[in-house]
Order: sequence, then C-alpha cells, then structure tokens
Amino acid sequence: MSTYKMKPGKIGRTVIGAYKNVEEKFVDTFLTEDGSLKTGGMAGKVTGAYQKVEDTVVGGYKKVEDAFVDAFLEKEEDRDAGQHRQK
Repeated sequence: MSTYKMKPGKIGRTVIGAYKNVEEKFVDTFLTEDGSLKTGGMAGKVTGAYQKVEDTVVGGYKKVEDAFVDAFLEKEEDRDAGQHRQK
C-alpha cells in the first residue's frame, strides 16, 4: 500500500521554512545539547526565591499543624494502646 502526503506548494514551503527558522533559533537560544533548558544566571535567583516561598508555606503549615495537635489531640500511652487493640 502506498503512502501519500500533501504537496505544500510555494506558500506552504515558505511557511514551513519560516517555522523551521524559528524553531532552530529557539533551540539555539533556550536548549542545551542534551535538550535540557539553559537556565543562565537567573537559575540561582529563581531557585532561591522559590525556596523562600516554600519555606514560608511549609513553616506556616507546620505552625498550624502543631497548634491543632496541641489543642485537640493528646498522646496515648503505650499501655493504653495495647488495651485498645485487645478489645
């Protein structure tokens, strides 16, 4: 069985060529040889800012969690835990 594809024509070839040029410039600008993103000098700044946000959110959550535990939960002693399992 034969396979067919559409003939692009003059305008189609122009569009395809323009697209390939844009794609090549993008790859040259933003990707390394192995296909990973080039991060440049901003990588450290972005990572640091993200880490600060993460630390703030996690730290805030931990405070809320600790307050909840202190207010509504009590630690069960080992001997009590054993009695509950036997019932």
